[in-house]
Amino acid sequence: MKHKKPVGKSSTETTDSVNVLFPGRPNYTGPTSGWFGLLHHSELFETSHDVNERIAYVKANKPEREVALRLHNMVYLGVIASTCAKRASLDADWQARRASLDPDYEAKRAALYADYEAKCAPLYADYAAKRDALYADYEAKRAALYADWQAKRASLDAEVLAYIRSVMPDCAWNGKKLTGMED
Repeated sequence: MKHKKPVGKSSTETTDSVNVLFPGRPNYTGPTSGWFGLLHHSELFETSHDVNERIAYVKANKPEREVALRLHNMVYLGVIASTCAKRASLDADWQARRASLDPDYEAKRAALYADYEAKCAPLYADYAAKRDALYADYEAKRAALYADWQAKRASLDAEVLAYIRSVMPDCAWNGKKLTGMED
């Protein structure tokens, strides 16, 4: 279905001419509510109760590099409003039909998940028992290694600290940190 464009209104109009199609451009005198195209970057068209609110939002909140492009592409769709309304009706019908599928899907999915959980429970219990035993063995070996390292380190630290105190009798080291320092 062909639609007539308003006479004398095109994307090449000058800023001095009357603008009834492009609300984001200068001198717009067209409607402020109705069907508009490209108000958002991911919607071809939508209704607006006040397109000026969207223009103000774009100017105030969108990245500067996007503002001119967004405003330039906004267009009033009054001439094809009936097509827009048909599409909106089609979308609403699709949403309703799709929503009617959800309860059946959710019920079947819940049963499937319950079966999955029932099968996983004994597997997880076996895994957890083996993991806990493995970790206990690891911790025991690590504790012995740590104790050996601490003992060897302590004798070396004692030798270093003895030297420091011999050259600096007023050393502020208390065995763990410098005293008088904030943590």
